[in-house]
Amino acid sequence: MISMSVRTLSVIAAVCLWNVERHVAIVALVLGALLPYVAVVIANAGREKPPSLPSTFVSVPPRPELPTGEPGDISGDTSADTSAEARTERSYGQS
Repeated sequence: MISMSVRTLSVIAAVCLWNVERHVAIVALVLGALLPYVAVVIANAGREKPPSLPSTFVSVPPRPELPTGEPGDISGDTSADTSAEARTERSYGQS
């Protein structure tokens, strides 16, 4: 109600001052045009607040890491053994 009264007065002032003080009339017209926007923004500000903003970050589970050590030095792995005896034992199934 108050903002509409101020807007009405500013438009009436712009009409009355158009031939007398054109700069003041233009300022009054701009005020009359912008006042409804400002009134709506103020009226809607703070009305609804979400409890918390949604997170757009999706956490990815960590990937498993390989054990550290020298190449071919993985415990329990005999595939790195390239000696002739080891290849022969594996191919014939002998222990």
